[in-house]
Amino acid sequence: NGISPVILTKFAHLLSPSLTVLFNILISSKTAPDEWKKSYIVPVFKKRDKQNVKNY
Repeated sequence: NGISPVILTKFAHLLSPSLTVLFNILISSKTAPDEWKKSYIVPVFKKRDKQNVKNY
């Protein structure tokens, strides 16, 4: 999307209300943009035992 993570972090307080409305509409309508359906999901390890799925 070309948006810098620094910009997203700096302006999160301004962006989050609009994004919340958008996400709620999408969840309520049970739809998602085609681009989101093509995404790769990568689990991110948080802590402790890597064999425990709750740690991702």
